[in-house]
Amino acid sequence: MNLRSSANYITNISLSETSGGWSGFNAAMFASLARHYALEYVGPISPPADLPARVVSKARRVVGRPGSFQFYSQRRLERIAREIEQRARSNVAFDFFHGSTPWIAYAPPVPYACYLAVCFSTYITIYHRRADFSRADVARIERQESAWLRRATRVFFSSKWALEEAARACHLDRSTLAVAGLGGHVPIPSTDSYSGGHEFLFVALDFAGKGGEVCVDAFRRVRLEAPDVQLRIVGAEPPNGVLDIPGVTYEGPLDKTIGSEMKRLQELLASAFALVHPTVKDATPQVIIEAAYHGCPVIAPKSFGIPDMVIDRVTGCLVPQPPEAAVIADRMLWLLRNAAEYRQMRSAARERALARFTWEQVGDRIASTLTPLLA
Repeated sequence: MNLRSSANYITNISLSETSGGWSGFNAAMFASLARHYALEYVGPISPPADLPARVVSKARRVVGRPGSFQFYSQRRLERIAREIEQRARSNVAFDFFHGSTPWIAYAPPVPYACYLAVCFSTYITIYHRRADFSRADVARIERQESAWLRRATRVFFSSKWALEEAARACHLDRSTLAVAGLGGHVPIPSTDSYSGGHEFLFVALDFAGKGGEVCVDAFRRVRLEAPDVQLRIVGAEPPNGVLDIPGVTYEGPLDKTIGSEMKRLQELLASAFALVHPTVKDATPQVIIEAAYHGCPVIAPKSFGIPDMVIDRVTGCLVPQPPEAAVIADRMLWLLRNAAEYRQMRSAARERALARFTWEQVGDRIASTLTPLLA
């Protein structure tokens, strides 16, 4: 049984082409499905930007008009489709795609499925301002993606929230949809090695979008009552003045593809008292799972796909959206003041992450659905 897998190299994924491999979601998904099927890898497929579309989009913005979403211009989408046609072999039973939007100009000759964190409509709503883009251009992409997803045999999602958003936006038949979940991209430690201490952790490449200001404000409030607490920041460099606050340390971006930096990230996850993630732009944040592998609970909003990942007051603390510093600080103090409940929360967070949120389990869920169809 063959399953052709077209890995999506068009999202924000760190690649290492010179080493002959790939990282992030693509490698994890490939490995998880390879446990069940003989796979033919098709990729990497990432043609250069559509320069004419980029120029036109920039010119429109200069005169105060909305630009186009030139990354998914029709020319670029069609070039992606041609590359797949040139590389793919014909003797396969099924196509599997990671993501959906890059592939919407391609018409697979065999039944196909895909896995995605969010559809394009949800993505642009969360991470961009729709008003910044031509309404017609966004509608073009949404229309094509909806049709492509409706033709899929199955569409797998990282969370129930993502499934519901796509079903509504793309008018999908729910009988073709399923939640496969997701895993983390750090090695899973054999035990929870936390040995004490009150180091809170904030991890984000988008400091503002993930609630960095709210996290710092909450930390300052907590430190008035608990002067021994620390805040470690990983990812984007924080704005001026943040590192002048007593107890705040910046650890740098910490690239997971660099061995020493991955090791440092693991050390921070292992020693963290709690992860603070007051995000306002997100889908299914992997850092929550990666922290939970180490037994580290999270404080995060009850929004996006996060309620799939966190049980309030059991594996972490959920707060209303948008997160407010006073509420975040209240949960931080609650964890500090309730040692017995905190220990139970660490154990529950790790146990649930290992039981539900690994890439092997994602592959198993996908295979349990696809194998009967392929048979």
